[in-house]
Amino acid sequence: MVSFSRRHSGRYGLIRGWSAVWGSLSLLLLLGGCATPQYATETRYVPPDGEAGLECLRGCHLDLMACQADCTARREACIREIEPQVNAAFEAALRRYEVERRHYMRERQFYQLDRAMHIGLYRDPFYFGFPGALWYPDHYYDGPPVPPVAPERAAIRAELIDRECNQPCGCQSAFDACYVGCGGQVEKRTVCIKHCGPGDPLPARLDPSGGS
Repeated sequence: MVSFSRRHSGRYGLIRGWSAVWGSLSLLLLLGGCATPQYATETRYVPPDGEAGLECLRGCHLDLMACQADCTARREACIREIEPQVNAAFEAALRRYEVERRHYMRERQFYQLDRAMHIGLYRDPFYFGFPGALWYPDHYYDGPPVPPVAPERAAIRAELIDRECNQPCGCQSAFDACYVGCGGQVEKRTVCIKHCGPGDPLPARLDPSGGS
């Protein structure tokens, strides 16, 4: 009777243990399923009072458009002049790829030979005629060698353009400073744009309170 009660309590203790484990896993899954909120900066412009302030703002807008046009022209000129760098980078990548490809071909031949001779953790050099197999390290046991990826000129060009030509122009910050200088107000606040919680601030177009 005592033995039965121990088995009985042990069985239910095991069930309780598994219940605790599954409960913890369920909590982790629930926590993992909650996506992290994503935030952005919302800017609100309050114009100044009076005709003089509005006329000043027109100058700010003209300066903004001129700055953006100049920024676009400089980026396009940079793209036109970047082709020699693209060619040099692509040729260098091809040379590296050829070295890696030859190394891969050698490794692949060794791997195929290794598999054909059954050398490694499955069969060591002392497998035949000796009792017990000794562990023999096999460099190719984990899997075949991975071939290198051939370079793409378009990808190299896009990377160079992003690094060399996509430079910030500062047009927006200059416009904001001009706007304030004309007597206007530039209000910035952090708002939630995705996976928002009940208390997260929403953009003005989605906020029922009008963003106040």
